[in-house]
Amino acid sequence: MPTENNDQIRGPFGGRTINALGGDDHIYWGGNDGSAVLYAGENNERFDPNPYSPGNPGGDRLFLTGNQGAKVWFGSTEEGTVTIGNAVLKFFGVERLFGTSGDDHINAGNAILAPAHGGTPTHGMSIYAGGGQDRIFGSRFNDIIDGGNGNDTIWAGDGDDFIQSSPGHDYIHGGAGDENIRWGLGDYIPPGNDTISGGAGSDLINIWVVNSDERTGARVYYNTAESGYAISTMGGVRNTLRFFEMEQGWTHRANDTVDGSGASIGADRIGINFNTRWGNDILIGTSGNDTLEGGEGRDTITGGRGNDIISANGESYNPRAPGDGEVDTLRFQPGHGSDTVIGFDTGIDILDVGGRDYSATERADGTLLNFGNGDQILLSYVFDFI
Repeated sequence: MPTENNDQIRGPFGGRTINALGGDDHIYWGGNDGSAVLYAGENNERFDPNPYSPGNPGGDRLFLTGNQGAKVWFGSTEEGTVTIGNAVLKFFGVERLFGTSGDDHINAGNAILAPAHGGTPTHGMSIYAGGGQDRIFGSRFNDIIDGGNGNDTIWAGDGDDFIQSSPGHDYIHGGAGDENIRWGLGDYIPPGNDTISGGAGSDLINIWVVNSDERTGARVYYNTAESGYAISTMGGVRNTLRFFEMEQGWTHRANDTVDGSGASIGADRIGINFNTRWGNDILIGTSGNDTLEGGEGRDTITGGRGNDIISANGESYNPRAPGDGEVDTLRFQPGHGSDTVIGFDTGIDILDVGGRDYSATERADGTLLNFGNGDQILLSYVFDFI
């Protein structure tokens, strides 16, 4: 019998109405469990919609079982209808949905926002589709969507969504809003050959691949300031990501290479915005105005032409940021333009200017190196370089 605590509820249900009461309940239902109506409850749930919270805590979870695909329609972000074969489940108060191992069709495109209740804030969808070749349509709110294994198609809809590309060959479109779309699961699992488009908004392609030696990472190449491709060899398998309409990029731990030197830059001169975060990375900018962040590790950063912001520690937003204590190499060739370097460690980092002469002037915001012909470098809030 359901309680006000955290319950696990399983069928068969045989036409019954199930009231799960309070707590963070796990409800399991499949086509063989018979049609039913489920009220998952609203009290004592401690639901956390943050996708980075370990274990995605809180909330009532509906697990769809079996290998026959489900058709799921959401009327609100917590209420909807599931059909598997001839069985129908109407559900209310479900914060997280987990799909079958078959080919699911999940549609939240017309869902309205469920009100806050019992410590649970208003939230978008949390959909984990499982195996199979799934088709998922998100809501207009801030969703969390994971297609699971298989060759999935995901249209996230409006809102600022977090989308996980799991193993398989997926197509993902972020829609409107500021998306965080992750390619790879981070731990030695081949990510699949995927095509990902951010859509409208300011979107992040979050490349999370690393081999078991934690040295070999991703190789990323830009064709334009917002599009390109990435290569992973995780698990001994070569996979390729093709990405479009991505205003920002990240890689993670391991030694990554990001190369924007072949990118075509538009009349606005906006270049790439990329942070390689951890590892000993190689980061090469475009001919436009780039933001290049090396993060922690011994990085080699080449800005290229254009007026760039280059951060040796991954904090381009903080002009006073200290260095990371690692030996970073920052390379500037003639014609690089007017650049700003953040997080420079005097006596540790290497500033490679090709042996050119320059004049150095201390200012209130750091030390300005002037090479003539429009080339200059501001070492932001560095006053011990001269």
